[in-house]
Amino acid sequence: MNAIGQPISRFDGRLKVTGAARYTADIPLADATHAAIVHSTIANGRTVSIDTTTAEKAPGVFAVFTHRTMPRMNPTPKPWSHLHPHGQSYLPLQDDQIHYAGQPVALVVAGTLDQAAYAGTLIRVEYDARRPVVFGSQATKEAVDPPQFLWPVASSVGDADKAVAAAAVKIEQTYTTSDRHHNQMEPHATTAAWDADGTLTLYETTQHIFGTRELLSIVLGIPEEKINVVSQFLGGGFGGKAYVWPHTLLAALAAKVLKRPVRLQLTRAQMYAMVGHQPATIQTIALGAGKDGKLTGIRHDSISPTPIFDSYIEYAGLVSRSLWAVSGGITTKHKVVHVHRNTPTAMRSPHEALGHFALESAMDELAYAIGIDPVALRLRNDTQLDPHSGRPFSTRAMRECLRAGGARFGWDKRTPEPRSMRDGRDLIGQGMAGAIYTHWRWPAKARVTLKRDGSAVVETGTHELGAGTYTVMQQVAADTLGLAPEKVTVRLGDTRLPASHASIGSSTMANAGASVMLAAKAARDRAIDLTLTGRNAPFAGAVRGDVLISDGRLMLARTNLQITYAELLARNGLATLVGDGDYDPVEEANGPKAVFSFAAVFAEVRVDPDLGLVRLNRFVGAYDAGRIINPKTARSQAIGGIIWGVGQALLEQSETDPVLGRFLNRNYSGYLVPTNADIPQLETLFVGEFDEEASPLGAKGLGELTAVSVAPAIANAVYHATGKRVRELPITVEKLL
Repeated sequence: MNAIGQPISRFDGRLKVTGAARYTADIPLADATHAAIVHSTIANGRTVSIDTTTAEKAPGVFAVFTHRTMPRMNPTPKPWSHLHPHGQSYLPLQDDQIHYAGQPVALVVAGTLDQAAYAGTLIRVEYDARRPVVFGSQATKEAVDPPQFLWPVASSVGDADKAVAAAAVKIEQTYTTSDRHHNQMEPHATTAAWDADGTLTLYETTQHIFGTRELLSIVLGIPEEKINVVSQFLGGGFGGKAYVWPHTLLAALAAKVLKRPVRLQLTRAQMYAMVGHQPATIQTIALGAGKDGKLTGIRHDSISPTPIFDSYIEYAGLVSRSLWAVSGGITTKHKVVHVHRNTPTAMRSPHEALGHFALESAMDELAYAIGIDPVALRLRNDTQLDPHSGRPFSTRAMRECLRAGGARFGWDKRTPEPRSMRDGRDLIGQGMAGAIYTHWRWPAKARVTLKRDGSAVVETGTHELGAGTYTVMQQVAADTLGLAPEKVTVRLGDTRLPASHASIGSSTMANAGASVMLAAKAARDRAIDLTLTGRNAPFAGAVRGDVLISDGRLMLARTNLQITYAELLARNGLATLVGDGDYDPVEEANGPKAVFSFAAVFAEVRVDPDLGLVRLNRFVGAYDAGRIINPKTARSQAIGGIIWGVGQALLEQSETDPVLGRFLNRNYSGYLVPTNADIPQLETLFVGEFDEEASPLGAKGLGELTAVSVAPAIANAVYHATGKRVRELPITVEKLL
């Protein structure tokens, strides 16, 4: 049916715009109670006393929990793993210690949310407060080597120091990025309900239902088969909802104690303290190159904050390991500073978005130092071998991204000198950047059921984050089965479905999609078997390869014989025909080829020379994400990623009070994100090809790739417009005046 590759509108779109899609906090449960968290006002110290007497007597209150009354939890497993993804290892309401501002110190459960929130204001807490450690100007002196988190903390190929020292042209600069928060439209929420037989059903805002189930099993000490996790729609995840945070554990235990469902939804302010964030970085990068622009050495060092009790690392240097060819050597190092804050977490796009700002800004500086066009510089350093592993790339369409993106943008019309382009009184600047993004390969399972009415049902425990997962899974199954997409129903987001991986790392299409394709193929093959050997087999004695499927019909080549799925199942007395798909790929690091997604992006900015105000004027992104399953949803992903990068470049920063150790701007009035008025028309191109190493579907990760190099492209455009190099994000007015 060729459903793959068609720009089909999202199946869930109408449900969402009409309010028919039920998000976690929308799901009604009989006798549900409401919980509110009381959080610490200090960032370091301990609670001396917590007086809950008045709160317990307040109208509608069922219970007040503190560290003295909350049931004990088992410790979170170490080391951290994607399989049991705790957002932080420190568990809530288990002792009197305070490690970060906003840490839960009490939980109130009442009949209504207003009653719970009001009772929380009646709790009196006395603290023994100490000055918190914060991330600041002393960071380089306080930084330590952390244990490995995801990748090796340090890497070295060749002799980077020697290569940089001996280079004809050198660039060495420090670039910084700010703390940022996810700011999903849908706040984190949990509704926990226990059945009489001890089964916990958790309605949860999560990107990882099976990881949530596994972690709760460990921490609460109950078998996994006694836990169901449901998350059918997510109002934005961006990595922050891929992990289990304190409120989920508190809701589950409170519901168990009270023997009633408990709903706990975080306030917007609480989302700035309790559910992760992207940590700031201080990155020092040194590039060495010949006068021809070919890189001889890269040294990339990064420092980021992490909590007192964890060692989360933001791998900003990761991109420098594999993006460009280097003849002499590449060295990367990562250090952390332990501070009093909650644990950072993945945020679109973790690691790469921060590292690209430093690397691709430095590449722009190198281009100006040598006097070579920035696109030409990158073309000279393109490579088909991964510099880090020495393996060939599975596919790498970087040259196509650079050339096609540049042609669409009109890069050849640019005059290279800073401050050389104007429109009226405004300065015009044009900048670009390349991009690389890690491809994740994870196991996934799916089940496809052909029904007697000729329709099909897809079941898999992956997630709908707002990216169109229901639609693309429908397309994959329809294409494989030879059905029209509207004949396929997709069920997601429930641990009672076949197990799938977390929807993180832009991995859902390639991996969960592959499991759906395999399941659909298994169901299709069973149907073909019935045409050859089943009851009154219509194609008995035929060659299997001659059986074709289209429009819900199985046909025998070079004959007029055909039969519909519905007729075939009826003839064999079957109500359904089931196929299972089990995609179990080799981890990327162990494969014969290096698998990454690539991009080149081009930005034009307009800068007011008197006010220093920067506006994005136009933007073109060219992407190699392998085979594109749905160009319409893919374009939406790209638009979202570009807008995300605009926020990183020009607006977003979470400032910390240096004395109190807490984030200052904890709502949309203080934390700026792009709005429609900030975004011009955006153009996207997809230039990749089928990548069989990445996935049986040929697809590679796209969603986060589209965000990673937007900030350096804008920063480079700002330099071209103004002649001022800003090495600190976001690029605000005061940094240009």
